[in-house]
Amino acid sequence: MLSVLVAQVLGILTYLWLAVSVAIGRPPLPRRGTPPAGPARAEGGSAVVEVVWLGSLALVFLYPLGVLFFPATFLRPPFVVLFPGDAAVQVVGFALIVLGGGLVGWAFRSLGRFATVQIRISSDHRIVREGPYARMRHPMYTANMLLALGITLAYLSVWLWVPFALVLLLALWRAREEERLFLSTPELAPAYAEYVATTGRFLPSPVGCGRSAP
Repeated sequence: MLSVLVAQVLGILTYLWLAVSVAIGRPPLPRRGTPPAGPARAEGGSAVVEVVWLGSLALVFLYPLGVLFFPATFLRPPFVVLFPGDAAVQVVGFALIVLGGGLVGWAFRSLGRFATVQIRISSDHRIVREGPYARMRHPMYTANMLLALGITLAYLSVWLWVPFALVLLLALWRAREEERLFLSTPELAPAYAEYVATTGRFLPSPVGCGRSAP
C-alpha cells in the first residue's frame, strides 16, 4: 500500500486536477440580457434518481477528504482491504482519476449550455456532436464512472464499492432515459436515431463522424 503521505498528496492533486478540468471546461457564460431558453420537455419522476445520483457521486468524491483529515481511519481496515500488489492497484486508480478528470472537462466544454443534472430537452436543443460526443453519446457519465472507480481503487476502499455500483447503475439508467427522451421528440428523433447508429453509448465508436446536427 502507498504511504499515508503519498495517498494524501495524491488526494490533494485529485481535487486540484478536477478543479482545473472543470474551470477550463466551463462553457462561456451567456451575455448579459440574453434570456435562457426554457425547457421544452423534461423526464418526469426522476427527482429521487437525481438525488441518489448526486449523493452517490458526493460520497465518492468526498472520500479523499476523509483520507486527508482522518488517515488513521480511512486508510486502515475495515475501510480498506490490503493484499499483495495493492500499491499497483492504487496507481491504476489514480491513472483512472486523471483520465476521468480530463474527460469531464472536455465533455463539459463540448456540451456547453446544455449541461444539466436534470434529464431534459430545451426548446432550442440540438444534438451535440463536438469533442468526445463525436464518438460516444454519454462521455460525462463515462467520466464519472472512471472517477468513481479510480477513487475506489486508489484508496482500496471497501465502502466505496456501494456508491460506485450506484453510479454505474444510475449512469446506465439515465443514459437510457435521455436516449428515450430524444427519440420521442419529433424534432430531434430522426437525427438522434442516426447519431445512435454511429456512436457508442459510453465508449468511443470508430465510426463516429463528429458532424454537427442540422
